Formats: sequence, C-alpha cells, structure tokens
Amino acid sequence: MHIPEPALIAMVGAASSGKSTVAAAFPTGWRLELDTLRAMAADSPGDQSATPAAVSVFRTLLDARLERHLPVLVDSTNTDQAVRAHLLQRARTFGVPSIAILVPADLTTCLTRQINRSPDTRVPDHVVAAQHSAVPTGEQLLAEGWDAVHEAARVDLLDMALAQAAAADPDPLDDVRATFGEDLSRLFAFDGSDYERGRFTVAGRDLELRYVRAEPYDDPWQVRIGSTCDCGGSLWVPATSPADLLAAYRDEPADEAVCDRCDDLLFAG
Repeated sequence: MHIPEPALIAMVGAASSGKSTVAAAFPTGWRLELDTLRAMAADSPGDQSATPAAVSVFRTLLDARLERHLPVLVDSTNTDQAVRAHLLQRARTFGVPSIAILVPADLTTCLTRQINRSPDTRVPDHVVAAQHSAVPTGEQLLAEGWDAVHEAARVDLLDMALAQAAAADPDPLDDVRATFGEDLSRLFAFDGSDYERGRFTVAGRDLELRYVRAEPYDDPWQVRIGSTCDCGGSLWVPATSPADLLAAYRDEPADEAVCDRCDDLLFAG
C-alpha cells in the first residue's frame, strides 16, 4: 500500500475491531483520536461530557495539519456517514488525497474485546452492534468519493512500521524513557555526546545520572545522592525506577552507595 504524503487517512471500523493497533503502524504525530482529546479535557477518555470540547479541538487540529499539507490519521470508528462526509470535505478543501482503511472484525470479536477494556473506555454492547452494522463496504466508500480504500488485513502494515523505524535516527533518550518514563525523560538532557552522564533539571534544581558499563553491576543507571564519601568523593546508587530517583533526590537511598573515588571498579568521577 502506498500512502502519499500528505494524505488524510481514516480508520473505518467498529469499536474494538483493531483500529488502534493498525493506527500504531503510522507515525504518532499523524494521529488524531477523540479518546486522547477527551482525556486531555476531562482526565478520562470515556467521559462523553467532554466530547464537544474534544470535537472542537479535533477539527481545529485537522484543519491546521491539512492546511500545512501534513498527513493526518483519524483514529476513530468513522462508521457515521456524516462524519466521513466532513472528513472528505476538509480533504478536498485543502487539496489533500483521502484514504480509508477498513478494519473489519466480526461482532463477537468486538464484543469480547470490550470485556477487557477499562470501565472508562468500554463501549456499550448496543453501540458496538450499531457501529458494526454501519461499517460500509469498500465499494460504498469509493462511491462516497474516497480516493483510495484499503482493507487493513490485505496490506503489510508491519513492513511499513518496521521500515519507518529502521529509517529513523536512534534516540539517545530511549533508554531513559524506558527506565524512568515519558514524563521524566522530558526533564533529562545528556551532558555531552558520549551519552553517559546527564541531568534531570527543573527550575534550577537537578539530579545527576550516569550510565556505567562496568562489572559487576547489573543495573547500569546510577544516580548521585546529596551525601559525599569520607574521602570527599561523590556517592552513587543504582537507579531502576522513578522511586529510586526520588529516594536519591531526598538523600534517602534504599541501596548502599558506592564512591567514585574509593571503588576502583567505577570510572573516576
């Protein structure tokens, strides 16, 4: 499947048909999703009272990206013909190709998947059934005016996702993000180009972190605590989670500290 850039790409399928899994094959920056916008407005993706606000933001972002000829992926059911008509109208207004990706799934599968959803994202069975019966065929979508229609299972989206990942430049923050979370990674910067030392910094306060490639330490990340060794050297403790960072920041580490002067297994500080 060739995806032109720019393009407006719309998932089409009932709730729990697998749309978000398909959408994950595309770059995150392309994706617009009402659940995400509802969560931003109300701290709950399923809070329907936030839908008007979410739709307003959705339409603003949709037009903003299309106006700049940037690709957009609409990750929602899009089983309502009026919703699809609005998307087509915006694509035509900005001269951007429109592509529909059908994500078919039998009703039993959709309903079964709902059981494992959290209460605030679960869709009532009768709503899922109505969406399922309203999913158009590929021929119907083409008749509506979509420039191209693809069925997700018939295209190699995994190949596309792997190719995009392989072409992307490595992100030195990936390991920080994986260990300490997305939010804290935004506060972190490496001190130099060797990516072995860095700091979490907020409003003039910081916490130093380093990556140690030395035996016998199983946990390569170490965080510097406020206390110092009797020799005057810096003290470091293992850091495998945000809780370890917090304990170190408060100078209350759970693990025994090592000194970068006294312990010759470590690099000199």
